[in-house]
Amino acid sequence: MPPPARGRSTPAAREQGDRACSAESRRGRQIVIACLTVAALGVGCDTPQTFVVLDNRYAPSPTNALVVYRAQWHAVSFTAPVSPGASSDPQHTVPASAIAAYVLLAPGWDPSSPTAPTSFVVMQSRDGFEEHLDETLHIPVDDTTFVGNCAAGSFLSQEQADVITQRVFASEFATLRYDAASCTTTPIAAPIADAGGPG
Repeated sequence: MPPPARGRSTPAAREQGDRACSAESRRGRQIVIACLTVAALGVGCDTPQTFVVLDNRYAPSPTNALVVYRAQWHAVSFTAPVSPGASSDPQHTVPASAIAAYVLLAPGWDPSSPTAPTSFVVMQSRDGFEEHLDETLHIPVDDTTFVGNCAAGSFLSQEQADVITQRVFASEFATLRYDAASCTTTPIAAPIADAGGPG
């Protein structure tokens, strides 16, 4: 039988070529799938991290340090005291439009004391703070950013103070009354039991 003419492929050669193309195609699909998987994993690892931090910008003082005892912004409660010149731990949050922040200062209170303070200064931010996705919002606490520190000549109205003490920091003021004009905190007198018998 004469050999096949040069330039023509035999059935066996064509079959071998088809197998090679099929294997190459499978490898190509595997590479594409692998690339898509890596891309998906990369997106998953890049989860936005949105935080808020409270910065106590009051100056340290050995006698009357203005410690931030409690603070509230949006749905975030700062429950760990923040000493003058220090900052809170970052707290997870979500993006939000401009929202006011509220602060309870505890003048002269020692954060290491096991006893809770009984004297407070109630303050509200002059403007709202806005949070953006994948950013860290810093809330500076001082007399420039907040209103309500009587010692600095800054006052809340009694109505503002009542809303804050009764709604935002209700547990701290469960047995206390706050006077916004003097920034003083006094215990609420317990009701006097009727000692008299039936008439």
